Amino acid sequence: MKRNAHNQNGEQKGRLEVDSMTQEVDSKTQSMDGESDREQRKSNHRWKLVSDSGCSLLVPDGLAGIDIDYAEVPFVISVDNTDYIDEPGIDIEKMLEHIANCRSGGRTSCPSPHAWLEAWGDAENVIAFTLSAALSGSYNSAIAARHMALEKNPGRNIAVINTCGAGVFPEQLVNIIYEGIEDGDSFDAIVSAADKAVREIQVMFALGSLDNLIKAGRLNKLVGYAAHRFNISAIGVASPGGRIELRHKFRGMKKTYSKLIDTLRETGFAGGELVISHCMNEDGAEKLGHLIKAEWLDADVSIVPASGLCSYYMGKGGMIITYRE
Repeated sequence: MKRNAHNQNGEQKGRLEVDSMTQEVDSKTQSMDGESDREQRKSNHRWKLVSDSGCSLLVPDGLAGIDIDYAEVPFVISVDNTDYIDEPGIDIEKMLEHIANCRSGGRTSCPSPHAWLEAWGDAENVIAFTLSAALSGSYNSAIAARHMALEKNPGRNIAVINTCGAGVFPEQLVNIIYEGIEDGDSFDAIVSAADKAVREIQVMFALGSLDNLIKAGRLNKLVGYAAHRFNISAIGVASPGGRIELRHKFRGMKKTYSKLIDTLRETGFAGGELVISHCMNEDGAEKLGHLIKAEWLDADVSIVPASGLCSYYMGKGGMIITYRE
């Protein structure tokens, strides 16, 4: 990442040498003052990126020189009388087994406004990312938290972005924010760039099970009956409004990989950064990654475990694929 440089004016010819020297000193002083102001804007205002556990951010390493933090606010998956908090250390295998043996299938709770406020802390510049508002109340909760925070301190900069998606978002999104901060862009300009990047992220799902999506009312019950009756697997995509649209339905899991490659073509993938988050299916994710690299030689594939919430909805063996157009 490159910082904007201030061009220094060369020494101008004048009638008096002292005037020329004064102009040169003034020019250099202004340039130094401008750079100092920019550095001060970067260092004195802490930044924080916060997402809920339904839409994690892939944060690159090695970006130093900017005071910026990242945190996640967890969902809670409740099964019978047990709450599984969606944070590092959650036992996803145990949770899925518990759900399979529970008649109701469990339920999920989005982060409360207090949880968002706590995650933001006292950072002056905050950008929050939420799971699709069409699938969860997390966005509305974060908006409520924003109102509460600004009532207490109107001088803070807080933005909430509805991602209209789920899964783990590529490093490109965070890089865009870092570059804006490093270049000294305004808060509104950085938020606008981040929001535009989010709109360009494609999300698709290879569902290991439709059960919990149906129990939660995210898919039609008739589809669920057919899935059980005829061993139907499905690949879905996130609609522009943030809902799940089933793109391909087929029998058995053997066709999953070829159908995912087909769906990548259909949605316009042309290579570049792509993230596969999986539910207890690292081998399957690696196989898909190899197929993608064979098809698109310049594809940069990252493979990460899915969160508890995403695992709850897509089921064991499921995968979520995200990339920026």
